[in-house]
Amino acid sequence: MVARPAAPMRSCNAGEFTPEAKGRVDIKQYYSAGLAFKGVEPVPQSGFRRMGGSRRVGEWRRPLADRAITAPAPAAGPFVGTQTIWTGTVAGTVAAVLASGLAIDAGTASFTIKALVAGVWTTIGGPFAVKAGTPATRLAAFAPGQQKAATSLRIDATFSIAANVTGLAVSAFFENGTPERPRYVELTTDQGDSLSCFVTAGIADFFTAEGFKGSARLATVTAAMLPDLGFYSEASTIGIFHDQLETVRLFLMTPGQLHDWRQDLWPYDPVPSADLGGDYPKTDDKWDLSLRWEDSVEYVAVSITVDGETTPAIFVPRTGDGAPAEINPDTPDWPLFATQLQTALRALPTMSPGVTVVAGNGFGGFKNFTITFGGDLSGEEYQVSAIVPNTAKASVLPYHTQIGKTENEPVFSAARGWPGGAILVQDRMDYYRLPAVTGAKAMSRVGEYFDLNIEGTTDAAARLDKLRSQTSETILHVKEANYMFVFTDIALYFVPNRTIERNTPLNFVPASEIGAQPNCRPFTLEGEVYYVAINPEGLAFAVNGGKQVLRVSETVTSSTTNFNADPVSLLASHLADNIIRSANQKPATDLDASKGWLMRTDGRLIACQMIRNQDINGYCEWLSAAGGLVREIGIDGKNRLWLAVERAGHTSFERYDTSIYLQDAVDAVPDLGGVITGLPYEDGAELWAKADGYVLGPFVCVGGSISLGDAYAAALVGRWIAPRFETMPQVLVTGGDEVIRRPGRIHTLYVDIADSDSIAVGANGQDPVEIELHETSDPVDAPMPLKTKMLTIGGDVLVGMVTDTTAVITQKRPGELRVRQIAMGTKL
Repeated sequence: MVARPAAPMRSCNAGEFTPEAKGRVDIKQYYSAGLAFKGVEPVPQSGFRRMGGSRRVGEWRRPLADRAITAPAPAAGPFVGTQTIWTGTVAGTVAAVLASGLAIDAGTASFTIKALVAGVWTTIGGPFAVKAGTPATRLAAFAPGQQKAATSLRIDATFSIAANVTGLAVSAFFENGTPERPRYVELTTDQGDSLSCFVTAGIADFFTAEGFKGSARLATVTAAMLPDLGFYSEASTIGIFHDQLETVRLFLMTPGQLHDWRQDLWPYDPVPSADLGGDYPKTDDKWDLSLRWEDSVEYVAVSITVDGETTPAIFVPRTGDGAPAEINPDTPDWPLFATQLQTALRALPTMSPGVTVVAGNGFGGFKNFTITFGGDLSGEEYQVSAIVPNTAKASVLPYHTQIGKTENEPVFSAARGWPGGAILVQDRMDYYRLPAVTGAKAMSRVGEYFDLNIEGTTDAAARLDKLRSQTSETILHVKEANYMFVFTDIALYFVPNRTIERNTPLNFVPASEIGAQPNCRPFTLEGEVYYVAINPEGLAFAVNGGKQVLRVSETVTSSTTNFNADPVSLLASHLADNIIRSANQKPATDLDASKGWLMRTDGRLIACQMIRNQDINGYCEWLSAAGGLVREIGIDGKNRLWLAVERAGHTSFERYDTSIYLQDAVDAVPDLGGVITGLPYEDGAELWAKADGYVLGPFVCVGGSISLGDAYAAALVGRWIAPRFETMPQVLVTGGDEVIRRPGRIHTLYVDIADSDSIAVGANGQDPVEIELHETSDPVDAPMPLKTKMLTIGGDVLVGMVTDTTAVITQKRPGELRVRQIAMGTKL
């Protein structure tokens, strides 16, 4: 056998490169990259593997419409034990029932809402907890898309002691119309429950990996708000933010009862106030001056200082000619003295005719004067001090009698709008994207997320900070890392303050002149902060998506610390484009890297793998089967990716799962003839099944049913799309580093596979050919074992000749695929 030399083994961990990089062999990652990483992802150690599939969890909720309830009949109390407390009649489908204002006068109770469906009382939701003195409002709902035709509704309740019921109002809804694109927020409770919440117009639906758990009514959340919603979640609480939405709070009422949700308003107490340019009530600042003297005093002069500005010394005048008076025996002219003090104060640089001085009461050795800062000086607090500079036999004491202030308006209100987002920073809740002052952010008191009283003076008090920039900016994100970072629509700032205190100004230091994309939260991978750059046309065009991914890197010198934002997506610019959502996922195994998931406006989903110490930024694309478009993404508390997918008018919530390769997959049990029914797919859907280890298909779904052709114990049924890896073009490089591009061919491929059972290979512009992996030693009565070996492929599989020839690795049927490395024998 004659040795046939090949190019060195490729590691394939640089991900997909833009087509503009064809032939750019001077790029150091060129031979570790590819023209296509579709449905495959780089492995940090070397090579690539198929990306995960997804499991169907549910479908999107369509908009809720009112369903009329006739003959509502609350039962008369008092109630003991378990009884029906309300009944009503409906005609048509019912998706949800809202019980509002249910109050009991003693003990505790739990209530369950039921519907009469095909003659059977079916639970819609519950039990919901209620206790005396706290009216309960709860939404009972069927899973999205699972509304049922009902004829009657009823509410059953179980009481701890005899009690009466008051205030109950019931309304019903059905699903109607086109589902809106949902928004995702995760919540991990103190009990360790990982919940995925999908918010759509008027309702929030909660899921775990096992499926639907319950819903909460969000009557004030409209479809127009959905794209710009912001979220904060912690323990048992979810906050929902939007500049036109009075902030909503969802609260898990009973620990462990994942269906029992309460909805109310975010309890701001109080909100910060500021001068927003309106006409506000003002209070004059007032001070009294108490002048005292001994009987032996002769002349007395007074000098007043206001906010550091000091008047000349004014002598007390005598009655008649106004000359300086000898207090004894002359008669002082106190009104004239007050007028002279007033004139001196008005002459100060920052004063005006708004300041007045009036002589008050007096007696032997004492006289009182009142200074009022009114007119254009009203509404502010001033600092006043005074001295008698010419004698020790007299003294003057100023003291505050009324503090001047302006009754500014709240920064959050129905008229001025509400915060668009919030995040926890140094045990303070930081509210940003404020429509009243777009370049400002409000931070709560330490340990009190809702207390925004900026009148406090202690270091732990709340504060309201505004960027000191020369242009109008909107704060879109705040992130706490090694420093606090503030992202606006036109810049990035870091705050070097190690501790945030009420009485220490924040120093906003510019780090980049590239702003951040709204609704794409910055994320941390490998200890560094990444963010999506805003659409270059500005905030008004943010709906079109951001164009780059940037990494915030720290630069330390002997005297200063600074940060720079550098793009890390230039070599995959065709993928990192039109990004409107981002999420980060931590590594799950040693074969994983930290991932940044990027969702685009066109429904494509991009994954970026970051390994800083290997200088790896490997971009790849997760292909959604059956032309699916990804419309929302999020990572739950157990580091799992959730997707909202739209396919040919059908919608689904799916959970990304690396252990399977089928998508939108469901577990099913075939009957004895191998027939599976009740599948949630549209007619004509192409499906595959993995049953008892065998891959079967494709099948065409008809009426929610497919036939496997034989009996199997269990099956996983879902959609599938073939992955595709394509190498960078192979070109001839001469000894003088000249690149020669001419027709050539790949005549041999060495593919090192691991734990694989399906692979197809092609090159030179020809269609890939499936490579048979079966061996004579394989068992005949069991699925083929996964293969780990080196494949040498050539001969009639790799034919043809083409300029910029490439090799393609894909699959013709579903299966496991992992390539540890490849090498190519070429004739260029």
